[in-house]
Amino acid sequence: MEGQEQQLHVQSQRMNQQREWQKQQMKQQQEHYSQLTQAINQVTERQECQDKRLQELNQRQLSQMKAFNEFSMLNEGWQLHREEFSINTQAKLTYVAGHMHNLHPIIPIYEAVRKDLIEQEEGKVK
Repeated sequence: MEGQEQQLHVQSQRMNQQREWQKQQMKQQQEHYSQLTQAINQVTERQECQDKRLQELNQRQLSQMKAFNEFSMLNEGWQLHREEFSINTQAKLTYVAGHMHNLHPIIPIYEAVRKDLIEQEEGKVK
């Protein structure tokens, strides 16, 4: 009987040790799971933050592209206006220069004045 009691006592100790070991294993697994969950949550938060920043950058890029396109259109319009102004001014000057002699007979024709100026410049060079 005493042998059986000893055997039961040893089995009881082993079962208690096994329960303790299992408790420790469960506790370690829960801690590990908690750490993994925390790490995953941190990664998720970082990704959300990066996604938000990326969206902000995309919005900035779109607004800059829009502003650049508007500037380009305005600049192109200004260039066209400037060219039109230059063409109109040249046409007016050509008309005035061609018809000055009609205003007063003493005013020489533009071609004659130009020819005289060229001859004067050529005379200076010689």
